[in-house]
Amino acid sequence: MKLAVMQPYFFPYLGYFQLVKAVDTFVFFDDVNFIKRGWIHRNQVLQQAEPQLFSIPLSKASQNRKIYEIGLADFDKWRGEFLKMLEHSYKKAPFFQDVYAWLSRFLHAKSYETISDLAIESVRETMAYLQVEANFLKSSEIPYRKEDGTPAQEKIFSICQMLGADTYINPKNGVELYQKEGFTSRNMDLYFIGMNPIHYQQFKKDAFVPYLSMLDVLMFNDPETIRGYLDQYTLN
Repeated sequence: MKLAVMQPYFFPYLGYFQLVKAVDTFVFFDDVNFIKRGWIHRNQVLQQAEPQLFSIPLSKASQNRKIYEIGLADFDKWRGEFLKMLEHSYKKAPFFQDVYAWLSRFLHAKSYETISDLAIESVRETMAYLQVEANFLKSSEIPYRKEDGTPAQEKIFSICQMLGADTYINPKNGVELYQKEGFTSRNMDLYFIGMNPIHYQQFKKDAFVPYLSMLDVLMFNDPETIRGYLDQYTLN
């Protein structure tokens, strides 16, 4: 069984979704410490041909608290402002109408209380929109070795063993964090996934801004095309 464990992010970039597609079970690592300057509650979209950072307001955000403990602040106000910003930025994009309607339904579906809940649902709903099956779990609901002070790799080993994984896949930027020997000694294979170069038509034919939020991919591509993008990666 192929497994991946990643912190939840709000509409992360395309490579995150490639990882979801590449494994049999994807675990949201929601019970580790929140990182204030990380990407859990932030991302970038396209605005006037340039990357524009957006940030979701949080309540009592602290690096001493777990991700699932971090609440949202003024979510109703932010939601309206966010949708207006996206309309301003993408109203001329080819798939704006469909994506905007779907996104608005998602953001109004319930009263989201934590950034973890919102971020996790953004990933789940995107996979559903693309009609790609995925199996999700939350680490906070798994009785793995999670005591404070436990090394990150030991936590991953514990989750893999609890779920019966024989293959663990991690983004390539984690190559310095995990060693294949540690997984091999536990009868598991370790692979690193890297997104192949992917370019699609944005507003300007001679310019492409990569690594934006998945929302940008959705605005300019139909679901069938994006399903093809999900398989354009390498494993090492």
